[in-house]
Amino acid sequence: MRRWTSVVAFLAATAIVAGCTGGGGAATGSVPSEPAASAPASEPAASASGSAAADSAACNPPRQEGVTLTFVSFGGVYQEAQRKAWLAPYTELTGVQFTEDENSSNATIKAQVEAGQVTWDVVDVGNDFGLDANKDLLEPLDYTLIPRDEVLENLGAGDYRVPDITYGVVLGYNTDKTAGKVPAGWADFFDTAKIPGKRGAWDYSEGGLFEFALMADGVKPADLYPLDLPRATKKLDTIRNDLVFWASGAESQELIGSGEVAMTMIWNGRAWSAKNTDKKPVEIQWNQQIVTADYLVVPKGSPNKDAAMKFIAYTICAENNAKPSQYIPYGPTNTKAEPAADKKADLSVTNADENSAYFDDEWLVNNFDAVDAAYKEWKSR
Repeated sequence: MRRWTSVVAFLAATAIVAGCTGGGGAATGSVPSEPAASAPASEPAASASGSAAADSAACNPPRQEGVTLTFVSFGGVYQEAQRKAWLAPYTELTGVQFTEDENSSNATIKAQVEAGQVTWDVVDVGNDFGLDANKDLLEPLDYTLIPRDEVLENLGAGDYRVPDITYGVVLGYNTDKTAGKVPAGWADFFDTAKIPGKRGAWDYSEGGLFEFALMADGVKPADLYPLDLPRATKKLDTIRNDLVFWASGAESQELIGSGEVAMTMIWNGRAWSAKNTDKKPVEIQWNQQIVTADYLVVPKGSPNKDAAMKFIAYTICAENNAKPSQYIPYGPTNTKAEPAADKKADLSVTNADENSAYFDDEWLVNNFDAVDAAYKEWKSR
């Protein structure tokens, strides 16, 4: 987790520079949400001239008439931002057409690969997928095309995944429902006497709910791992009857915007959209957020592997990587890319501080069965 400190410092600085200069899911079952762990290195870093050539090729792919890629992400405003920033321009540039699915799921990738019936080509996944433990399910990425040397090294780019955006899992609250009270952090999320109302939570074991329960119970963000699962479930018991579970980002946005819940764990882009697009009384408490990232992977046996690599290279290159931030406050992962100036203040990394937490991706991947079993056992009580 410590590896993220330098990442946050760099990205925050990038966001500030951009602001000054005018620069730029329904996950269910065995599924992810989003950051990084140390992954094995692929090719050695390219020379300066080689890097420039690779970046030029990444940003300027050839025409590929007759190719259709299946792109899979988490739907809603996030996938719409990806569509506007990456998919539509790529079609115009290369002729490649896209079929989309809005139900990214680790379990679906696994099922397709094991059945030998892979229909997905490029999949946006969360932080708890794409490491060495998943290598039998994924194609090695082509780093002769993808500019890996430009990606923030501590985000966990590896042989099988590359980070495409940064974001935060935050505490969103409906100001009408909290009656002017501002929750200070996750302790207030669990205190329904202090601030009454239902609480929203992602119905996924590795999405952050255990981490938030532990922080509410006094565990420091730097000391979350290994997760104390009995302590976390005991804390969750205190608000069991007040929890409303959501299965997609769109659902979380609707729950907090409508006031069905007074507070919810939510991806910062969804909370921003509830406030700025839906015009609902929604605000974000950044204290004790989890700073993380999403990743692009190619399922093993993809029918369009080579074309998938070219598209991923296009999304990661400096010229294009920050373009989704024009539509939603999710930050770039390429060190040369600048987020949209008007979204700078709303980026997770801009609001990160010593109280921010970070997923330990490798621990979560290696301990998924135990974490998921604890979650399911707790829900079934």
